[in-house]
Amino acid sequence: MLKLTIKFLQATSALSLALLLLIVLLVIADTKLDLKAVWAIELARFLLVWTIMLGGTLAYAQHSHLGLDILVEKFDAPAKRASFVLSHILILLFALTVMVYGGYQLVQGRVEMGQTMPALNISKGWFYASLPLSGLLIAATSVAHLFSPVETSNSSQTL
Repeated sequence: MLKLTIKFLQATSALSLALLLLIVLLVIADTKLDLKAVWAIELARFLLVWTIMLGGTLAYAQHSHLGLDILVEKFDAPAKRASFVLSHILILLFALTVMVYGGYQLVQGRVEMGQTMPALNISKGWFYASLPLSGLLIAATSVAHLFSPVETSNSSQTL
């Protein structure tokens, strides 16, 4: 399940990053050539948010997200396992409460208010939908991490 999630996130992150770069080039061309592509800036903002949210989820899934483990590396094996479990439980709780629940409330509020992205003519809810989606993926990933062995950073051993 985790490998499938990582492959999905890699593909969607690569696609959204490629689209974002294309849109940035279009925005630059718009300013130089006066193409009147007002939708390009709004689409670039939309893709940037989605790229960041999916990229952060991918980084967490691959254990490549920014972290400070200097103190944890000094722990013995049981303490490392405990800190590993505690950190993933806290991440799971954060993802479910703030990202999924709070993100859903945010999306629902924007849809109910009828807010739109005028240049794209879509609901503003789609802009914020990356938050609960990423939260669900992070929650699923944290559960998968809880059942995986602890990897040490300086060796290939697992605990």
